[in-house]
Amino acid sequence: MKDGSEYKAKVEEITPDIIKFKKFDQPDGPVRIVKVQDIISIKYQDGTEEVFSKTIEEENTKETEKTKEEEQYVYDLGDKKEEPKEIEKPKSKFELNGHNRYVSLGAGFGNSYGGAGTRFQFRVGRIVGFGLHAGLGLYPRPFQMEGTGTFRDRLMFDLGLKLFCWKWVYVDFQLGMVGRDNSYYLYDTKTQYKFDDVLFGTALLAGADYIFGKHLGVNIAAGVSFPITNVGGGGGNGPFPTTKSDAYPAIDTGVFYKF
Repeated sequence: MKDGSEYKAKVEEITPDIIKFKKFDQPDGPVRIVKVQDIISIKYQDGTEEVFSKTIEEENTKETEKTKEEEQYVYDLGDKKEEPKEIEKPKSKFELNGHNRYVSLGAGFGNSYGGAGTRFQFRVGRIVGFGLHAGLGLYPRPFQMEGTGTFRDRLMFDLGLKLFCWKWVYVDFQLGMVGRDNSYYLYDTKTQYKFDDVLFGTALLAGADYIFGKHLGVNIAAGVSFPITNVGGGGGNGPFPTTKSDAYPAIDTGVFYKF
């Protein structure tokens, strides 16, 4: 029995719901009935055993485990708070093409190219972003001109920070070499060069880096440049050389490839 008791009896009949039996010591006594659900098993004289259900301990254990699972499930549901999902805004074609984050290499003429040369640049952000660039080039004068100087004498460099106000449009703050021998590279009319002095300056330009398709782009910008020093002496009075006015026009124009 499930209550732990055992009876010696003579089984009369077994149905799906009840078992009819007589007590072993009362073979002529009345037929008794017990529910199958209350019986664990019947052991017969030949040693065989017919099992009807699990023990109370096993059922209690199973019931306890089930209760714990239900309590845990209720606890998890009670404490778990679904945070509203942030709806991601659809990306523009500008961002889908990778125009907001890229590295590029270009060639052109202007302040950011070190005169006539190359420029490395990277951009980060989204529609609004910023970029850094570095340029290395040559003082733009023909080599065959008398007194032009060697390749090393003509090297120029430039560094800059771009603030992209909207997609391709930017404002560019630059610092670098803007001339040689007290002469500004953009409209120098000298025919003889010493290349003794390097002219450093800052520049502020506004322009755009427009990209066609996914890779090829063009750069165009204009602004002003301010020489700040005349390294090595020179003939100027004060921080600016006396050969030109203090503020010069500045330009940038070139092509670049976006990786």
